[in-house]
Amino acid sequence: MRIATYYIWARLHRDGERGLAEGLALLTGLVERFGTQLLPSRPASRKMALEWLAGEKMLDSLARYPEVAKEDFANIVAALSQLTVSFTAWPEDQHSPSLMLLINALESRLAQSGGMNAVVPQNSSSVPAPSSPVDAPQVQTITSGRDLLDQAKVLARYLNEQPQGWLSAHRLMKTLRWDTVHELPPDVDGKTRLAPPRTESRNQLKRLYAQQNWTELLEQADLMFSTGVSHFWLDIQWYLHQALTKAGAPWDRWTAVIRQDLALLLERLPGLENLAWNDDTPFADEVTRNWIAQQVMMREDGAWLAGKAAVPTDDATNDVLALEPEALEMADSQGVEAALGWIQTRPGITTARQRLLLRLLMARVAEQYGKNEMALLLLEELDTAAQGLTLTQWEPDLLFEVKARQLKLLRLRAHRYADKALLNRKMEILLGTLVTIDPVRAAVLCDTQHKD
Repeated sequence: MRIATYYIWARLHRDGERGLAEGLALLTGLVERFGTQLLPSRPASRKMALEWLAGEKMLDSLARYPEVAKEDFANIVAALSQLTVSFTAWPEDQHSPSLMLLINALESRLAQSGGMNAVVPQNSSSVPAPSSPVDAPQVQTITSGRDLLDQAKVLARYLNEQPQGWLSAHRLMKTLRWDTVHELPPDVDGKTRLAPPRTESRNQLKRLYAQQNWTELLEQADLMFSTGVSHFWLDIQWYLHQALTKAGAPWDRWTAVIRQDLALLLERLPGLENLAWNDDTPFADEVTRNWIAQQVMMREDGAWLAGKAAVPTDDATNDVLALEPEALEMADSQGVEAALGWIQTRPGITTARQRLLLRLLMARVAEQYGKNEMALLLLEELDTAAQGLTLTQWEPDLLFEVKARQLKLLRLRAHRYADKALLNRKMEILLGTLVTIDPVRAAVLCDTQHKD
């Protein structure tokens, strides 16, 4: 029995899913033919030998092959089902073994791969598929989604090596990994069963971004997108967009492609950006969600900005609000804290109105860089101070922006905080004021008031 289980592990480790299926088929035949006569003869030892198949060594080897091939997986399920039936028929004193740990691991693996009906496995590995070796890359007959994904990686590598080939390589993998997904991953209260990206991967992207190593950031983010279930990790799209923006020609001409592709995905799978991995970390962090709302989708909570009326301004107003591009550039290069400090210490801010505009500018910058709590505090302070200046009477557009930004940030908070009743009351008050100021522009926000 131990020889048979070691053989199954070796076949899995070398040949992946197909090896596991063929090894389990052999074990099924042995159990059906010999039953409790199999060695070792002691029931407890025999049980331990069989349950070794559900141990750490087997599960580690299984993790090397996250892609699911339908035919091989069906054969594995059939073999395990037959083994379970055979074990159940053993006398009670023979200590029937349990392979539930292995079955649960296979079930979780199938869920992460998109289920049996997935055209392309939704979980991908950098480990080559266990097919016959070839001397040079060539397109072979494709018989499964796993074959398709492996061949696509070969084609993408070739395209990447060509002049200006990054875009075509990137979109080839994106087409296969995104366009073959037709429904959201199953979730319970927004929490899916999908395993999160590795901590090292997150740290690597943050480090490359901080170092402003844009070409390396592009390469690593692209590689991560093609492995595991990282095509659902929407932070990667933010990093790609940032790297393309900063890398210069020809990269900076392709930023719109990233936004448009992501917008199409989110229109097909609404709510994807609000889901989380199985450890409750989000597919898209606050910075990414803000970027999606403001630059990718450009609708719902962000639509009031696109269609707002021109704000009455004077030279002092222009001087204050014109600082925004310079502040954003400083936030990119030195960090958002440095940019906010720079704004706060601008000379020539003498009137109450200029101080209000300065606070509004700080809130805008903080929000764009994911400092939502800071932005919300600034907006609440600004809202209170503005009421004392009767801003409603003489400059409603600025007050509309202040309250609309508060509403947007409170909605983001509502997804994470338990006291939703209090937040809902605050949002209703803000929305009522917005309708009073400008019913037409507030209509967009009304449409999304109760959207989770």
